[in-house]
Amino acid sequence: MERFSHMLITERKFGIFTFVNVYFAEMPGTADIPDCDVVTYHTYTNWGEIKGFERTQYLVTKIDLSQDLDAIWNKIKRQHKRHIRRGEKNGTKITVNKNYEKFHRIYKNFFKQKNYMDSFGLKFLSLQFMQKNGILLIAENHGEIIGGNYYFHDKYNTFLVDSAYQRIETTIENKKQSTDANCYLHWEAMKYFKNMDIVNYDFGDVSRDDTQINHTMNGGEYFKRCFGGEVVPRYEYRKFNSHFSKLLFHAWNFLRSLL
Repeated sequence: MERFSHMLITERKFGIFTFVNVYFAEMPGTADIPDCDVVTYHTYTNWGEIKGFERTQYLVTKIDLSQDLDAIWNKIKRQHKRHIRRGEKNGTKITVNKNYEKFHRIYKNFFKQKNYMDSFGLKFLSLQFMQKNGILLIAENHGEIIGGNYYFHDKYNTFLVDSAYQRIETTIENKKQSTDANCYLHWEAMKYFKNMDIVNYDFGDVSRDDTQINHTMNGGEYFKRCFGGEVVPRYEYRKFNSHFSKLLFHAWNFLRSLL
């Protein structure tokens, strides 16, 4: 992992293949990229069509952290405010970059239970990768981890890469506690990154399939938009360094769509 003031570069290996991701770059070619089979640039800027690159657009929800906290709070929907207050009142504590091992076990079980796992493991992040590249915020109550959010960031941007929660929503009370902790965790994360002078708080993917803001929202999209952020496009520009790597990547995407 290399971190510059305006970008973050991560590298993952799968057998003989190496995947590099560049986050928050101004343009392709503005960073030294390690030798790899596939490189993907993630940006909020539409660079147009670039020869040799595939472009994908999808929607995300962002909060402008340059606003006063009161202004951010006032835009949050009433039910989310209620969850945040209740999470704090119930004694939920937020810790940063602690309990990676315990969280990773929760993360693995969460992925299995939600059927997020894929045959190649491209979506699932290893413990070592998490510790090396990002920031982990965990919500705990009475010493028990309820859930956590894992983020990437550069000097001005942060976005939610993955989150995982204990699947204990067997009762109304447990479901309420989980939602309280989730909302409270996001609120505390906004304050944490704001104190780092980060400007953009990105809740992560809304949808890779829907590029129109007014499509019918699922539960995850509705949850994110209730924080009062702006829905904006994020773009991926992907380049393959061989026809074989391109064929393999698209075959994996096709198989994933069938699961």
